[in-house]
Amino acid sequence: MPGSVKSDVSSLASPPRSQRKGDSNGALSPSPKKAEGPLPPPSSYIRVEYGDRRVEVYRNLKERDVTGRGDVFILEGENSVRNLVRNGRMPLVSVCLSERRLRPMAPLIEALSRHNVPVYVLKSDAFSSIVGFNFHRGVLACGKRPRLLEPPEVARQLPGEGHSTIILGETINNLDNVGGLFRNAAAFGCGAVLLDDKSADPLYRKACRVSGGHALNVPFSRIGSIGDVISAAKATGHVVVALVTPSTSDRENAVDADIGEPIPLDAWRPGHRPERLAVLVGAEGPGLTEAAQRLADVRLCIPMDGMVDSVNVATACAIALHALAATPAVAERARDRRQRHYMIYALGAASALVAGVLLRHRLGR
Repeated sequence: MPGSVKSDVSSLASPPRSQRKGDSNGALSPSPKKAEGPLPPPSSYIRVEYGDRRVEVYRNLKERDVTGRGDVFILEGENSVRNLVRNGRMPLVSVCLSERRLRPMAPLIEALSRHNVPVYVLKSDAFSSIVGFNFHRGVLACGKRPRLLEPPEVARQLPGEGHSTIILGETINNLDNVGGLFRNAAAFGCGAVLLDDKSADPLYRKACRVSGGHALNVPFSRIGSIGDVISAAKATGHVVVALVTPSTSDRENAVDADIGEPIPLDAWRPGHRPERLAVLVGAEGPGLTEAAQRLADVRLCIPMDGMVDSVNVATACAIALHALAATPAVAERARDRRQRHYMIYALGAASALVAGVLLRHRLGR
């Protein structure tokens, strides 16, 4: 993908939230009002039929999810396409659309066309037939996989000093959880996600969708054992915090007897926590292995009612990140966003007030 396409597409503003509608997975579909825009020029896209080999990579998505796609990956939704282009880390190979998305995506289609990224368009029924199921989002893209980085390579890209928070994952093989971890990483300002080689692929179609597209933005690795992952975090000065459940099994009690009971999250070093943190989480169900827990610097648990001993791993990670790793920079950005929103509301209210005064003045004449 030519280098300048990043700035070209980045300049295209996403539609305001008041004109967008979300589905249950956070994907965005155009409102009827937006669909009234002009069509892109016919020269900016390529109409294809069901049997066209150029869209072969999009055929039978669910089956190919299982068998693999080699050095490419598939994305869903307009937001994911924009994220892929904006970050510039992974080349965009092509885009495939249902024809009903031509109008709402016209500016993006034209920008991609100017930089020789092919945009293939099918009739709606042919699009669903290619995909293999009724795919209502109507937007797919094919990206080129980057070289997988080793954990130390990713860790060395982090700031050398000051605040830094990363997520470490052991055997996170549920795609929703992998996507949730990347969404958490983006929400709480984490610099990277380091997964072991038993974890699921963050660029898998569903994981990327659940991540809100942030699997394309947050640096990650998925190579090596959990020991390699933890070593990379420690080598860059991160204190490794393992999230475990309160002891309810013989295995957990045995670990506690050997290395001590986990500390409640809100009781660990309040007021003077380390600047550099690595939050270590394990698979939902079995949790972290004993070996991983022994490699951590500290084990923490989230106090819960006796009826439940654990929550979803992405939820637990989010709770821990909010409690432990909310850096001044993250808080400042959140405050800035609130201030911008207040400013917009204030300007809107002031404009309405002025308009009302002028209208009354004219009517009074």
